[in-house]
Amino acid sequence: MADTQQIQSWLNGDFLRSRRLRAQYPLIGLIVGLFFIYILTGYQSVRQQHKLTDTKKEMMDAKFRYMTISAELMNTTRQSQVTEALRAQGSALQENTVPPVKIERPATTYILKGK
Repeated sequence: MADTQQIQSWLNGDFLRSRRLRAQYPLIGLIVGLFFIYILTGYQSVRQQHKLTDTKKEMMDAKFRYMTISAELMNTTRQSQVTEALRAQGSALQENTVPPVKIERPATTYILKGK
């Protein structure tokens, strides 16, 4: 009979009203609060990881777009491409066949006058 009364008191929640357990309510509340904070930080870290992954994908896309545009620009600014474009437009400009000349200036010496 005592066992059934104990089980019935547990099922009724009488153990929650005991003096020893009531003294531990603040500690239990702290533990539950810390548990919720732990779960929350776990979700936040997963969300942050997803954002980081998305940002890395965007960076790679931007890098590939940059490389594509850079290659196209390099191709269109080649001398042969420029001359073809000028010919197509009917421009009278011609390529220079004379190589560039380096202009040398004579060495000058500076004399500092003392006071």
